[in-house]
Formats: sequence, C-alpha cells, structure tokens
Amino acid sequence: MSLWAAQVWLGLSIAVIGISMHRTGPAFRRHPFGTPVALLGLAVMLIRVEQPPPPESEVVSAAVDTAFWTIPALLGLRLVLSGAPLYWRSRPLPLLAGWALIAAAWLQYYSTSSPSLADTLDAGSSLIGILLSITVFVLCVRTAERMTPQEPETEGLDEKERKYVASVLRRHLEVDDEP
Repeated sequence: MSLWAAQVWLGLSIAVIGISMHRTGPAFRRHPFGTPVALLGLAVMLIRVEQPPPPESEVVSAAVDTAFWTIPALLGLRLVLSGAPLYWRSRPLPLLAGWALIAAAWLQYYSTSSPSLADTLDAGSSLIGILLSITVFVLCVRTAERMTPQEPETEGLDEKERKYVASVLRRHLEVDDEP
C-alpha cells in the first residue's frame, strides 16, 4: 500500500470518527469536536500531492462526485429540521429553502447518475413501500395516543416533600448551608 493510499483510508477513518463524535449528541462534551474532525478527515482524504493508486482513486472520485448532491441535501435537511413546526410555531422561510435544496439535490443526483428505467421503477416501488410503512406507523401512534387517557395535572409538593427534595439535592450538590 502506498503512502497516498494510506492517506485516503486514514482520512476516511477520521471522517467516520468525526461523524461518530458528532452523533453522540449535545449532552456529551465531545459533541462540538465532531464536525471539525469530520471535515479534517475529508480534507486528509481529498487534499493530496499525488494521485492515489486505482482502488483508492475510485474512492476519492466517488466522494467528489457524490459531494455535488450530498452537500445541498444535507444543508436542505438541516434547514427543514430547523424550520419544522415546533410547539405550533413554524419558520416557513428555512422550511421552504430547505425543501428547495433537497429538490435541487435530487435533480443533481438524477442528472449525474442517469439511472435506467428499471432502476427508477425499483426505487419508486421501494419508496411506495417505505411511505406505506411510515403511514401505518403514524396511524398506529396517533391511535395509541388518542386511546390513552390524559393524566390529571399533578399537585405541588407539600412542605415535608419539599424538605426531603431539598435535603437530597443538598447532599448530592454538597451544599452545607441551610436555605
């Protein structure tokens, strides 16, 4: 294995590590490092002095070819998620821009990959199955939520419970003074 082939695989490994670090979620301290590590891995993989040997050069060219539609798709997904209704408040501008980017990514994908009619029909039938499965899942969740009675609002803590909770918090937070 040449040095440039090892560089491609090292960069791909670093990118996967960065994605894994980012997927841990904001509750973990390593979450902020995920995106820079993933971008570093892509840079190590794509920026090189010499052309890597044949198997690795195909990996690099595939990564570059897919970047033309994955980057707009990921940006669109991010915008759609940020613009989606949350607590009955939606942000239509990011939502529409996100869907436009996703549509542009699909158009770019189909223009570069030029799938055959059989591939398109296979993908379409798979998409119909996926949509039917999601529809059944949503209907099941909706039915289960409607059939579950709402619980009454809980009452506040009485004085004895309040003192107990305060003592537990004091012990766990190591606070010495009384409130």
